[in-house]
Amino acid sequence: MSELTLKLIIILIPGAIATLIFGKLILHKDWSSFRFVLYSILFGIVCYLLLQLIINGLNLIICRDLPELTIWSNLSNAYYIPYKEVGFASIFSIAIAFVASMIENRKVINKVAGFLGVSGKYGDENLYSMFLNSKDIEFIYLRDIKNKLTYHGWVKSFSESENVSEIRLCDVAVYNYSDSEYLYEVNEVYLSLNKQEIIIELANLKENGQEEKQQE
Repeated sequence: MSELTLKLIIILIPGAIATLIFGKLILHKDWSSFRFVLYSILFGIVCYLLLQLIINGLNLIICRDLPELTIWSNLSNAYYIPYKEVGFASIFSIAIAFVASMIENRKVINKVAGFLGVSGKYGDENLYSMFLNSKDIEFIYLRDIKNKLTYHGWVKSFSESENVSEIRLCDVAVYNYSDSEYLYEVNEVYLSLNKQEIIIELANLKENGQEEKQQE
C-alpha cells in the first residue's frame, strides 16, 4: 500500500462513518462496494465543506484569523495527513448522517419533486416497506395462504429479504383463512413467510372493536 493510498483512506474516515450510520438508519438493499465507496466520498466532501464553512463563519463573526483547511491544498501530498481536520470532520459526520437519514426517511426529496410535478416516485424502498411504514398502519390482517391462517394484530417490526417477508405482530388473534373461524390468540408472534404466499390488509377501527366484543 502506497503512502498516497493510506492518506486517502484516512481522510475518507469521516465519510465512511457517515455512510455506516446512514446505512443503519434507513431501509435499503445491500450496497455494492462501489456504492459504499461512492457514498463515503460524497459524505466525506460534505463533512470537510461543513468544517470549512464553520471556520469561515467564525472568522467573520468573531474576527478571528483561523487557518483555512489544508486538506484541499495538500491532497496530492502523500506525506502530509491533517489528523486534526480528519478528527473534527469525523465529529460532524455523525450529525450529517442523522440529517441525511431524516431527509431520506421522510422522503423530503420525493415530496418536493412531487409538489413540483417532477416525479411521482415515492422512494427507493419497495411497496411492502412503504405500506408497513405508513402512519395509518396499526392493526392488520396478514393472510397466510399456504398454511390457511389469518393473523390479526398490530405491526411492531418487520424486514424482508429477496424472497422472504418477516414481520412481528402483537396482540394477535388467529383465524382460519377459509371461513374466518376464531382459533386462538397470543401476545406476540414472529412470522417468516414467502412473499408470494401472503396478503396484508389494513384493519379498520370498527372491525377491531367488533372483534374485541365478540372475543369477550
